[in-house]
Amino acid sequence: MLYAITANEEYGSACKAILEDIEQRRLEAIISVQVVSEVSGVLYRSFGVKDTTKYVDTILSYPIQVIPVSTEIIRMAAVYSRDWNILPYDGIHTATAMSENAEAILSADKGLDKVKPLRRLDPLSYKRS
Repeated sequence: MLYAITANEEYGSACKAILEDIEQRRLEAIISVQVVSEVSGVLYRSFGVKDTTKYVDTILSYPIQVIPVSTEIIRMAAVYSRDWNILPYDGIHTATAMSENAEAILSADKGLDKVKPLRRLDPLSYKRS
């Protein structure tokens, strides 16, 4: 999401195509509510966007199921962070995906390749439906 919003040079167009497929319901997707929080935080901190409301509204307008961060997900995230040596936030994303039986996690973060039960799909490798 962030790469599409910020028109990231490397990933922006690939992420935009993914969001178009989600919007057209050619791709089913879920996200943790943590994704929305992280996007807002990065826009605020790194891009100087003091009012992230329109970006939050845009994210929430997509036909994406937004999964709350439950106590079970937090506990799973802590275990995954420890066991696979990934950041706690990545543990939340991983735990969310696994709790929802996702087929893959769509991420540019190569560190998630360590999470063996879950296949990471790089946005640049995504093939349009």
